[in-house]
Amino acid sequence: SPERRPHRAMTPAFCVLLGSLSSVAPGQPLARRPFMGAMATAFVGAAAPVRAAVQVDPSQVKVTSSGVKYVVVKEGKCPTADPTGLAGSCYPQEGSVAIIDYTGFLPSGEVFDTTEKKGGKPLAFKIGANQVIKGIEDVCLQLKPGEEVQALIPAGLAYGKKGVCTENGECLIPPDSNLKYYIKMKKVAVMPS
Repeated sequence: SPERRPHRAMTPAFCVLLGSLSSVAPGQPLARRPFMGAMATAFVGAAAPVRAAVQVDPSQVKVTSSGVKYVVVKEGKCPTADPTGLAGSCYPQEGSVAIIDYTGFLPSGEVFDTTEKKGGKPLAFKIGANQVIKGIEDVCLQLKPGEEVQALIPAGLAYGKKGVCTENGECLIPPDSNLKYYIKMKKVAVMPS
């Protein structure tokens, strides 16, 4: 039988905890990646795996310098070939490539996007190239390979006042939505100079 990992679902307790911590004011500059194609994948919530609840200790909540709140669910470690991180494969840095799996949740708890659906592939992006929302990049800068976190990304570091909406006003992500993410850092790769 497949392994059941108890860390993917945003539990009610976690949502309440992060909701109470979400008083970060929007206004930060937005970094956006083309995401309108994801409108067609709005059905993905039904395909996301349901996992057991995770208890969150409020003292374990960390905050990035930009205001993203996150809790480490599983610790990561530097690769055996680079135990000190000197070769750049431990923590992402400007210009390196981060490879992650993620699931994004609306404030209601509904999944709006995931790399973990059937046939899904991890997301690879270059740090500092504005290929993902600012909040995801900020969290990823804190993670070692194998590390898994649940994060609350304020609207100003996600899709802001515009949200992700079609021209006729239908929204996959409503404006001013604080988003919850499960993120797993799979690998950090250094780009050749």
